[in-house]
Amino acid sequence: MQWRRDRDRERDLDRELRSDLELEAEEQKQAGLSSEEARYAAERAFGNVTLVKEEIREMDRLTWFERLANDLRYGSRSLKNSPGFAAVAILTAVLGIGANTSIFSVVYAVLLRPLPYKDAGRLVAPMNV
Repeated sequence: MQWRRDRDRERDLDRELRSDLELEAEEQKQAGLSSEEARYAAERAFGNVTLVKEEIREMDRLTWFERLANDLRYGSRSLKNSPGFAAVAILTAVLGIGANTSIFSVVYAVLLRPLPYKDAGRLVAPMNV
């Protein structure tokens, strides 16, 4: 029932923004403007309502998580619809991970891991003079 919660949130947001506009218009009336001028002044002071709604939605939700979920769904549907491309993409990822793991293992074993001797840092190579 996600759509129901979204609809309720959207209705609450509209109600809150309308209330804020009415409060601003009331303040403008108290400042001496007519009803029509107060409403226009409130709308100018408040700004673009659609932009305000978008900013509130961005703050209200975990939009990055929703976008990630949408992207994963879209990607899985795309891969399901083209199995040849999916196979090539998966094979490329597997080969890349395997190559990276093997190269790192060799570099670690040869260059990074200390030698298995006591005081290995003090070993020196003899110089041919």
